[in-house]
Amino acid sequence: MKNVFNFIRFILGLSLLVAMVYLSLSNMGEKYCRLSELTVEMDENAFVTKEVIVDYLIANTLHPDSIKLDEVSFRSIEELLIHHPSVKKATVYSDMNGKVFINVDQRKPIVRIQNEKSGYYLDEDGLRMPLSTEYTARMLLVTGEVNTLEETDLFNLIDIIHKTEFLKKQIAQIDVKDSELLMLTRIGEELEFGEIKNVEEKFEKLMLYYEKGNSQNKEYRTLNLKYKNQIVCTKK
Repeated sequence: MKNVFNFIRFILGLSLLVAMVYLSLSNMGEKYCRLSELTVEMDENAFVTKEVIVDYLIANTLHPDSIKLDEVSFRSIEELLIHHPSVKKATVYSDMNGKVFINVDQRKPIVRIQNEKSGYYLDEDGLRMPLSTEYTARMLLVTGEVNTLEETDLFNLIDIIHKTEFLKKQIAQIDVKDSELLMLTRIGEELEFGEIKNVEEKFEKLMLYYEKGNSQNKEYRTLNLKYKNQIVCTKK
């Protein structure tokens, strides 16, 4: 008899819990959304701002404010945001009261490519990113006959520069002619790098030169890195 009584209590408790969840979900669906928090992961660049995201959602009729919670598709909002050319990742969610939270990570370009016809960025993943009408970033610039290079080879070289603090501070621009690179430094020296071959060896040679090879701090017009195991310097 006691077991029957306990079973009935269990069934009643479970039924009550289901009813409460149902009522809660029903009431939740009747609540209206309001955008409570929008965060954008920032670095030194500002390709995406809160204002840009809000305007983008409004323009695509997916801004969640004043819409019933059960009529909003957070997945659709995330997919829309990810298709923005400056957005890498987006997460959208809400609480039980209809407060909507949006977290956005912007893409991070590491180089600007400017060829004869158009310009674009390459981001940290090696993917193309269009120039922004909202913001122009100051970063390494590649100009000239860029189309003569394999983009993967160019990105691998740029990635080394970007991840090496000394090279990142030193090299301001790369000009391409006949598939060879001429690097312009911030101190005025030109680096004749040649083709994108033996990249690590050339950079190691350059780093060693700046650390130990030019002990008298002489100023040169060009440093030619194309020859194996040596740097040919041309005076100003």
